[in-house]
Amino acid sequence: MSLSDALRKAVLACKKTRYAIAVGSGVDHAVLRRFMRKERDIKLTTAEHLAEFLDLELSKRRKRKR
Repeated sequence: MSLSDALRKAVLACKKTRYAIAVGSGVDHAVLRRFMRKERDIKLTTAEHLAEFLDLELSKRRKRKR
């Protein structure tokens, strides 16, 4: 699952409105709306703000053994 997919899933699972998530995370509501509609992607800093608000931790993926 990609970072974008994980964030979208977390936003959908959150019991707050998208507007409340945008305001609480400091992300512009229009940016969040376009991201959720898959019209545009978001910057890593925006992802960090959303993750912090949603109580998620961003971490580097471990390399797979071949």
